[in-house]
Amino acid sequence: MQSASDPKLRARLARLELRARTVVEGLRGGRHRSPARGSSSTFAQHREYVPGDDIRHLDWRLMARGDRNIIREFEEETDLQLHLVMDTSASMKFGEEPSKLEYAGWLAASLARIACDQRDVFSLSLTQGEELLRSLPARGGEGHWQSLLHALASVEAQGEGDPGRGLAAAAMALDRRGIVVWLTDGLGDPEEAANAVGLLRHRGHDVIILRVLDSAEIDFPYQRNTRFLGLEGEEALRLDPNAVRQAYLEAFEHHAQEFRRRLRALGCAVRRMPSNEPLEVGLVEFLARRSAALQRRGS
Repeated sequence: MQSASDPKLRARLARLELRARTVVEGLRGGRHRSPARGSSSTFAQHREYVPGDDIRHLDWRLMARGDRNIIREFEEETDLQLHLVMDTSASMKFGEEPSKLEYAGWLAASLARIACDQRDVFSLSLTQGEELLRSLPARGGEGHWQSLLHALASVEAQGEGDPGRGLAAAAMALDRRGIVVWLTDGLGDPEEAANAVGLLRHRGHDVIILRVLDSAEIDFPYQRNTRFLGLEGEEALRLDPNAVRQAYLEAFEHHAQEFRRRLRALGCAVRRMPSNEPLEVGLVEFLARRSAALQRRGS
């Protein structure tokens, strides 16, 4: 983990925050707005205040008995949670300006910003290969968003293993139901991904999969003899792209179709997110599906 004083980390944090705020402000200025939450008077629980919380919910009586600032949470505020699960395996380092990891981080930061602005709670799980690397609990507020940015900015793409198993590891730590957004390149066994999504659906979560891919993985544009490096332990290969292009594209599309088929059969949304596509395009679709989920829960 990088030190908070590391200039590279600080530059990454600044870029991440600027990108997320710019995207969300752009969405606010258009027709697509995140669905507003109502208010509720049904008390749910107390928790400690963090910067960015609405001070109207401070429990002054309880605070008068101690030295901590305490917030009263209400059921409406804790009824829906946004759970962000981000794959940070070595394959996510592929791509340039941005890499898949960087693009997925921008998406995660923007989605969390939307939740923060709507006073929803949100969590972050970072997986590497088949393991849960780090998680931030479901909380709300500006301070929690800043913690999420720091986690995103300091993570490096590394580790081997099937990302579906990483999602399953993260799923075991998600207790309260909500909307799970899985940010991954999905370059694993579709059956493992389906098993993990099935576990989430069984626990009552809505699941949205934003599959982050580099355009070179989709189009295979290489022309000259090229040395391909394995990012997760595979041996390097030197190939004539023209000799393998058709086979690669067919295999890639077959895998993509199987991935979508298995996961959509479980009732979750799957959207391909090319890293050269404007962030807003995918986020608009996310907001539409999030609004539909809120309406289902309110009916």
